[in-house]
Amino acid sequence: MKFMDKLAAGLEKFLMPIAEKLGRQKQLCALRDGFIATLPVAMAGAMGSLFLNALVRDTSVFGEKLNKIDAYAQNIQPFLTKYIQPILGNMWWGTIALTSLFIVLAIAYSLGRAYDVDPFATALVSLGAFLTLVPDSTNVTLQPEGAAEVTGSAWGLINYSSFNSTAMFTAMLVALLGGQLFIYLTKKGIVIKMPEQVPPAVSKAFAAVIPAIVVIGLAGLVHSLSLAFTGMDFKVFIEKTIQEPLMALGQSPITYIILILLSQLLWFFGLHGLNMVEPALNTLYKPALYDNIDAVTAGGEAINTLTRNFVDVYAMPGGSGGTLALLIAIFIFSKRQESRELAKLAIAPGCFNINEPVIFGLPLVLNPIYFIPFIITPPICIAIAYMATEAGLVSRICAELPWVTPPVFHAVLATNGDIKAGILAAALLLLSVLIWTPFVIAANRIGNEE
Repeated sequence: MKFMDKLAAGLEKFLMPIAEKLGRQKQLCALRDGFIATLPVAMAGAMGSLFLNALVRDTSVFGEKLNKIDAYAQNIQPFLTKYIQPILGNMWWGTIALTSLFIVLAIAYSLGRAYDVDPFATALVSLGAFLTLVPDSTNVTLQPEGAAEVTGSAWGLINYSSFNSTAMFTAMLVALLGGQLFIYLTKKGIVIKMPEQVPPAVSKAFAAVIPAIVVIGLAGLVHSLSLAFTGMDFKVFIEKTIQEPLMALGQSPITYIILILLSQLLWFFGLHGLNMVEPALNTLYKPALYDNIDAVTAGGEAINTLTRNFVDVYAMPGGSGGTLALLIAIFIFSKRQESRELAKLAIAPGCFNINEPVIFGLPLVLNPIYFIPFIITPPICIAIAYMATEAGLVSRICAELPWVTPPVFHAVLATNGDIKAGILAAALLLLSVLIWTPFVIAANRIGNEE
């Protein structure tokens, strides 16, 4: 126990200053808050995609089974295909298919608010800069009747890939850099100042004019330079040189596990670990998740194993650290009355992955007894789930659900109805209980000694 106390003190001395600096870093906070702000839109599109690909399509997991019933195949499936499928498809089209637009607005707005500069103007100007970088034409192939195919560039046609998950990193860059430049110019007073008698809304609009011209004009220059020197649009250039290498790095389970380990360490010291590493998780794994959703919605197969919600689906039943497993172990093995009473209060929210009552009530924060299982349980579950997915034992994640979705059920829905994924999640929950159990028993002995 003395060793654990010294280890905790050493880690606290090393990690706390870093965590405090990260917590005050405005750009990282804007990334985190921006992604959180897009959650309602993302969830709406994700639920549309989930129902479409899990139930409504005749090729979906449940659709194939239901279509074996003649009455369903002849009466219900045609209705779903004709009337419901277009609605769900349009929900995806208006949200996840255009996700980068929402990301630009949300991150830039959060950044402007952090610097106390008109957040709405910051968001609109950043969106304008992003759209300036979007190609204003796309290649099309036409074949008039009786003539050969003709391929050419059609002005005014924009490919939706300029706004989907492949453009997410560009959206983040533009929101941060364009927003930062807008804020800098505004703070420096490089604005049009109107008389005091002018209404505030008009004054704000005119104050944003010069910074807007500079930011959007610079975006146009960057786009032209990218075409001239690389032969690629800026978005494609960023995708090939930054986003794809980062996503390839992110698909290594080592990278994912390191981020989750860091999150758990921060949680141990009372800091919201996932909030701290959220910018990195979203940057590396949100595009991977939306790539999977896009691929499945288009009728293909998910391509990425590790997604932003992989840890939520498999490695954290009950919340960070897999604390639902701890509560189960306490009910079975704990002889400490205070622990059992706390478990009774925490079990209901724990079923929905809300575990602050456990983390701060048991507590787990700075508790050397539970340090080891709290840190190692999620990485172990991630490693096992990764190997099972790569081996083809379970489907890849291709749906996004609220983080409060109960464990096991979450895994089934996130894989569009793969029951094997639910079995894997249940097995990992049982494994987590086994990991926590020796430490719960050890806590009994310490309670007796005290």
